[in-house]
Amino acid sequence: MKKNKYLILTILWMIFIFVMSQTPGNDSSKQSNFIVDIIIHILPITRDTLSFIVRKCAHMTEYAILAFLLYKTFIHKQNPLIKSFIFTALYACSDEFHQLFISGRAGQIRDVCIDSTGALIMLLIIYFILKRKDKKIGS
Repeated sequence: MKKNKYLILTILWMIFIFVMSQTPGNDSSKQSNFIVDIIIHILPITRDTLSFIVRKCAHMTEYAILAFLLYKTFIHKQNPLIKSFIFTALYACSDEFHQLFISGRAGQIRDVCIDSTGALIMLLIIYFILKRKDKKIGS
């Protein structure tokens, strides 16, 4: 069971992303507006700009978490960082394709790039942590 823990968590996270993408556009906007309503009073920024930032940060975070879970799933395989990135980017493509069929949503290449950037940032963090550990062990 311990060996499959991250695989199970990965699948559950992918289901979560799918369900979030299944949400119609108006309902999805309401979810992000909850966060916008909290922050709008703190930052001198327009509501539309803040809404865009919140939504795209959510995309990056979702896919950063997916990349981390995939890395933990692939950790004992060859090139787990590369495999994790490729799989995450492909899932982002399939997610945007899925959104083409949801009312009020649109599949966008820009979102695939944003999702993949979130994954890349997470995997770079993992890479540098591993590199730093290797230096400490080698010292």
